[in-house]
Amino acid sequence: MSGIDADVGVILPQYGTDIGTVRDVAIEAESLGYDAVWLEDHFQSWIGDPRRGAHECWTTLAAIAEATDRVRVGTLVTSQSYRQPALLAKMATTVDRVSDGRLDLGLGAGWYADEYERFGYEFRDPPAKRIRRLAETIEILRGLWTNETYSHEGEYLDVDLVDAFCEPRPVQDPHPPIWVGGGGEEFTLRYTAELADGWNYGTLDPEGFAEKLDVLGGYCDAKRFEEIDKSAELFVFVGETTDAAAEKRERFRAEYLPGEPTEPREFFLSGYVESAPTGTPAEVRDRLGEYVDVGIETFMLAIPGATAEGDESLSLLADELLE
Repeated sequence: MSGIDADVGVILPQYGTDIGTVRDVAIEAESLGYDAVWLEDHFQSWIGDPRRGAHECWTTLAAIAEATDRVRVGTLVTSQSYRQPALLAKMATTVDRVSDGRLDLGLGAGWYADEYERFGYEFRDPPAKRIRRLAETIEILRGLWTNETYSHEGEYLDVDLVDAFCEPRPVQDPHPPIWVGGGGEEFTLRYTAELADGWNYGTLDPEGFAEKLDVLGGYCDAKRFEEIDKSAELFVFVGETTDAAAEKRERFRAEYLPGEPTEPREFFLSGYVESAPTGTPAEVRDRLGEYVDVGIETFMLAIPGATAEGDESLSLLADELLE
């Protein structure tokens, strides 16, 4: 149980770092009592210079699963376009078994068009084309994980399976929790209501999340709404004083958002910076409490600067947020 009435996880620093740093932060987060660690699924950095270096999500996650014992491990979120669903089912099963049942599989429809084009993936528009493929991916994952054999004739995906199987099975029964990331109200939230175990979004203040949750609740009955874990992905800037935390945020803004946003990734980052809880640990706790009040049950926190020498952000937040 955390110091706030929600689970709290850490988004690992996978851009512009070495693999040892990613592992060390995961181990530290576990030792401090955080509930989960998360990795994004990108081939290039979406923050700052795209060539900063980005550790591949699933191979890194397997290493993190082996290096930790208790903390849950998850993807925030895997792009459905990047891996054929049957392959993804096998990859996720392997990580679930390596971690002894600690995997949360986050899935998204994909948004980073520049990355798609650079690495040879088709970026389909309008977004509904990608989101329908996301829903079909979830159907295939569940089919492989919950049946002795599973056949599937692709509708939106070019995937036909004939008596396919996933052996060994995942540790978690009936399967690892499937999270859907995204805030689209016509398709994404509807598919979340129908198919997902958890929902994730970011860049919003508490009032914005309340509006999204109202839409999600409109797609399902009260029992189903209760079953879905509602989460917020937030950047956090914390310091021993309010001014110190604000200075961290402005340094980050100056480095990665030196001018007005001009492309989607910069608009995303600007939204994260603007909505970031910023202040002392107690001030951050109070701000997160406002999200809890509107229905958020899980936090995925990106903590810029946490890997800098002498930075104590992880422990400062743990002391206030975690028991």
